[in-house]
Amino acid sequence: MTTDALQPSAATEPPKSAGVEATTTTVEADTTVVEADDSAAKVDTTPIEDATETLQPAADSASKKSVETAPIAEIKDDACTTDHPSVDSVASALEDSSIVDVPQSASAIVGTASTPGSPREADRISRNLLSPVLSRSSSKAPATSHPLQSAGDSAGPSPAEIASAILLKDGDTARALGSAAVLGSGESERTAFSPLQRNSTSPVSSGSMRGIHADIAEVSDDEDSEDKQRRLFKAAELRRLHREQMAQNNNLSSEDIQIMRSGLSNAREYVTSSELRVLNGTFPDGLRGSLYLLGPGQLDIKYNVQRELEQATRVFTYGNIMDALPLLSKISFDPINKTIVHRSRLIAKQAAGRIHMEHGVNTKVPGALYLTDTNQTVLSKFIPKAQHHATPEGECCSQGIELFMPLQGSSQTIVCTNHVGALQNIDPADLRPRSTVDFKSVNSAFKGALSCPHMQYDSNTREHFTVLQDVGFRSTTYNVVCISETQPEGYVVASFTAQASVLHSFAITQDYIIVPVYPYDSPLGGMSYRWSDSLLETLSFDHSRPVMFYIISREYRRVQCVYQAPAFFALHQINAVQESATDSLAIDMVTYDDDTVLRRMQIKDLRKSNSAFPVPTGVVRRFQLNGITMEATKYVGSKGNLSLIPPAHSRIVRTERIELCCINPIVAARPYTFVYALGHSETLRGQPTQSSVGAMYNCIVKLNTSDSSAEPLIWSRTHCFPSEPVFVPRNDTEDDGYVLSVFFDSMRITSCLVVLDAQTFNEVLIAQLPAAIPLSFGHAKFAI
Repeated sequence: MTTDALQPSAATEPPKSAGVEATTTTVEADTTVVEADDSAAKVDTTPIEDATETLQPAADSASKKSVETAPIAEIKDDACTTDHPSVDSVASALEDSSIVDVPQSASAIVGTASTPGSPREADRISRNLLSPVLSRSSSKAPATSHPLQSAGDSAGPSPAEIASAILLKDGDTARALGSAAVLGSGESERTAFSPLQRNSTSPVSSGSMRGIHADIAEVSDDEDSEDKQRRLFKAAELRRLHREQMAQNNNLSSEDIQIMRSGLSNAREYVTSSELRVLNGTFPDGLRGSLYLLGPGQLDIKYNVQRELEQATRVFTYGNIMDALPLLSKISFDPINKTIVHRSRLIAKQAAGRIHMEHGVNTKVPGALYLTDTNQTVLSKFIPKAQHHATPEGECCSQGIELFMPLQGSSQTIVCTNHVGALQNIDPADLRPRSTVDFKSVNSAFKGALSCPHMQYDSNTREHFTVLQDVGFRSTTYNVVCISETQPEGYVVASFTAQASVLHSFAITQDYIIVPVYPYDSPLGGMSYRWSDSLLETLSFDHSRPVMFYIISREYRRVQCVYQAPAFFALHQINAVQESATDSLAIDMVTYDDDTVLRRMQIKDLRKSNSAFPVPTGVVRRFQLNGITMEATKYVGSKGNLSLIPPAHSRIVRTERIELCCINPIVAARPYTFVYALGHSETLRGQPTQSSVGAMYNCIVKLNTSDSSAEPLIWSRTHCFPSEPVFVPRNDTEDDGYVLSVFFDSMRITSCLVVLDAQTFNEVLIAQLPAAIPLSFGHAKFAI
């Protein structure tokens, strides 16, 4: 753990959204009441007790009413954003109209349809029902400048109150057709005040796959709390219908809405800090510090094409989610004032500007992308390039975060990294990029165009390690380098020669550095690498060759020995433990049969609303490297001959399939018991995957690595997709602390912070962020 000497900035109010014009019209709307279809699948129990009394269909089958259309916002696009309005531009425009309470007669308009599972039918009925429901909306209410700001003297519930209700769970029918269909199947009837159900690992009843998910509802202490819940729920429903109306008026297609709900649309930055409003729970006791999150921020970038008689606008979209331009977020916790403050910044705006000017990505080094079509011709490779890393925001550093790494004479830095050796120096206070350099500018001996984006930090010696690959025409030289506070210029720990590989992370112990080299083949060797922009197009996984574990001594600064294992692939190491008694090393990794996990992260596939292209998960496997000292003697005597290589014995620690793991940092490089990760809830619970689940991970899981029979603890919510969990210890007990994550709610198109008790996996707090954060395979760090 590191010490963050910089305190979070005082919360300031973001500027009011501009460009909103209100129009008022009077229309005649036919209101048709459709009785609920008994054959339709039942959905979840309403979180509002007695809601059935207010949501009964109207007695008449049709009526006519004069209504006023709610204010509609004009969405204006930047030069460096997608053609379509962003998620947050639509969400922020919604805050400019206060939604007043809706009486029971208005709620009765919203019924159920005969085909609740049909998206097309749901969209049609939602449009027909929109005007009557919005008859209670006021176009004269004062606008608010922030999604979480109090409405003050507004006629109805403020946007802050609406924010507390937008995460109320509803079923597929309720989401499509209104709040009448909120009664569940396969669950006992309960209210928002009933105990939340969590940690269950047994399958729910066959009638519902959502019985395990908890309800988010802000419980008021006043006597009319149930009435307030009803009112907020109705306001949330009006908000949803208003969003659909705005989508129609802004010419959004169903595909555009699908992209928004996929969580993979352009993000909006909040460079000034704002205080988050707690929706559920209380401030975590003793939690102090800042959570830094790095993930995709800009996936679609507009550019203009000049034709003979007109100018056309097109959109460049990144292929792989690992290639997208990053968004860096900071969430600070103040235990004295019990406040949570958020700010975020897009840290590659100049790179986005270059794409706008060049109509695509003009890479500066080979293999700069994972798998993206650059939209450039072959001739662009012969055009002289600008200086690499010339500007602070000119490089995409989106794959790793290092806290307070010594760089350019200062250790008060946040360093963002990528896989081509770029280091982006970030101010930890306001997240402003200071500069971008490469490893060779730190030390001329640091050679290699490819780098491992996940550096390793030794908290005892305060050293930062990474691995560079200098790809040649026939072989590749691996340089293991170190940067520390005592030696900020760094030094080369050791070098060895092997084939080029996709190396995302490695492991360290007190005395050793373990570098796995995965079996890759390049048809034309270094020539293919030199002419390729995408790394995964250059290298192909070779199942016939073994994985090599290179063991490097930190004391003697040389390769001690090498072990081999049957072909596999891994992105992340969980932990490595040095066992002095047996003179061995044990490494736990999340392993796959090949690198399909990287190739499945194509944005076009992840944006699809079904699970036809789910992101794979791996199993926790432990590799035992025995007899380090004896094998080191053999290796030195053989002068690096790899013909006789000892095996690395492996076994599966847990059969549950997971990814993006973390442990308590106190037990790093020490024997440990618990690991926290992401996964697919249906797979972990042994349930069939629903077509509407989506491709990304939708739950957080806690596993016991010492007892394979111990049941996992699982946290999940319907249509919510969490980011990488981060463990924050509370004392010396391994699982006594908090697990932090930011999840995206695809139904409400919003993001929230969740804080879990690491021991019980009960929710401690949920707070809503002012902007939706895209789904991410990125990473997070916590600084105290």
